[in-house]
Amino acid sequence: MRQQFSRRGFIGSTGMAAAGVSAASLGLAAGASGHASAEPVEQPEGVTVFPPDSRYETLSQGFNQRWRSRPAYIRLVGNEADAVAELRSALDHGLRPTVRGGGHCYEGFVDNDNGVILDLSTLRGVTAATDKFGGTTYAVEGGATNWDVYTGLFRRYGVTLPAGSCYSVGAGGHICGGGYGLLSRRHGLTVDHLVQVDVATVRGGRAELTRAHRRDAEGSPERELFWAHTGGGGGNFGVVVRYHFARDIPKPPPRVWLSSVAWKWSDLLKHPEDFRTLLTNFGSFFAEHGGRAERVYRGLFSIIHLTHHSNGNVVLFSQWDEDDPAPLDAFLAHVESGMRTRSTVQTARAGRLLLPYPDKRRQLPWFQATMTVNGSGANQRGKYKSAYHRKAFTSAHIDAWWTWLTKDVDGIDLTQTLVQIDSYGAAVNDRGPTETAAPQRDSVMKIQYQTYWTDPAQDAGHLAYLRGLYQDTYRATGGIPETGTDTDGAYVNYPDTDLGTTADRTPAYQRLYYKQNYARLQKAKKTWDAGNVFHHAQSITLPS
Repeated sequence: MRQQFSRRGFIGSTGMAAAGVSAASLGLAAGASGHASAEPVEQPEGVTVFPPDSRYETLSQGFNQRWRSRPAYIRLVGNEADAVAELRSALDHGLRPTVRGGGHCYEGFVDNDNGVILDLSTLRGVTAATDKFGGTTYAVEGGATNWDVYTGLFRRYGVTLPAGSCYSVGAGGHICGGGYGLLSRRHGLTVDHLVQVDVATVRGGRAELTRAHRRDAEGSPERELFWAHTGGGGGNFGVVVRYHFARDIPKPPPRVWLSSVAWKWSDLLKHPEDFRTLLTNFGSFFAEHGGRAERVYRGLFSIIHLTHHSNGNVVLFSQWDEDDPAPLDAFLAHVESGMRTRSTVQTARAGRLLLPYPDKRRQLPWFQATMTVNGSGANQRGKYKSAYHRKAFTSAHIDAWWTWLTKDVDGIDLTQTLVQIDSYGAAVNDRGPTETAAPQRDSVMKIQYQTYWTDPAQDAGHLAYLRGLYQDTYRATGGIPETGTDTDGAYVNYPDTDLGTTADRTPAYQRLYYKQNYARLQKAKKTWDAGNVFHHAQSITLPS
């Protein structure tokens, strides 16, 4: 059984060196705009990496091996004062800054030839803290990974966040794009628990530290900056050095049930109607149990890996967070209802999941279960697309998946190509579409289209294949998951430049990621980055 794909096994984010310009800190104190009280002056601390330092190549390349750049230097930011000082230094020398957290951006938004990459990966603290109003919070630094967050919060405080399952994804990018994971149907998006962001901003041409809180005055610049970080995406407004979360963030369940079952492609090819039945059953279940009124199945997270047939198996993984497994068993029975092809217990890897158990389900302590599903996969070349679904799948959706997943293409290896369907909704839909910058608040499933490979010679073939699959799936709405239909746009944390870039006249990404919230995000951009210092191919643009 292959099942080696998917660094997202589940969920859960420039030449001055040659001229002798040093990136040494300027020793400037980090001002704190919007802070309620005086603070000790912190001295900048950090490390600058120039070529030919052995770290340079690694730190200038992301997880997706398609992207690499030649920055003038990389600054490993050591603290918030260093973030401000290094941002000032970059501006003083006319160098474009980009920000790297965990390095998992799907597109090349951090690539920065001849500029400066501000790398936050040494800022990994997860601690109890105090916000600008004196309230107690849990603080997560911008370079922390998901695994840093889970281990720090659980072991020290017995709490957690509903965030992604890929352990090495950086919290810095994951959170500001909304953030979701296996506990989100129970507890909402990650940003639903956010109370403050500490951001190195550039306002009026000057770099400074701004602390923006959800309790800042309605309509104030700081309140709008906070709101922009609740789904506006990374690389738009500044360098987030710290996120603060409410003191009442969730306690994880003591135990969860895990289940992993598979259907062999060899059997599905004999009974094509079973493929349709499986997806009709899965989609209709979450259409029924994904609304804000849902109560029984809030604790269920489930995901289908619709792999290319060459992989060998279609896999269903589920997590149930209550002790009584009867609702989980009822769900599993519903999914298989009417199928001639019977599932088998999946005991090999399903993406990054390994369940070496003979039973269809197994109960584990929550933290152990989180370790079990916590994977990122190998560093490879990749391409990704996404869609929110508000209703059960149409026949056109299912037909397109069958056509493309059973199709072979000469010259490219599709064994790591898949359509990943995540359950969504329930508590996520408790919020309205404008309460946070993440507007998709009535969807019941989220889909990620993925393909992985290692040979650059296969780039064009993989890109063309995934585009064809995606466009065919959404042919009824112009080849994209149009908002306000059966679908509702795409996920900003799974960026896809095929949806347009800032160079286009009316790029679709602005509507598909942000819907009605885009104009408000543009106003925040004008207030906090009028010089467009922070920009990339799909960044928030200044209003015209």
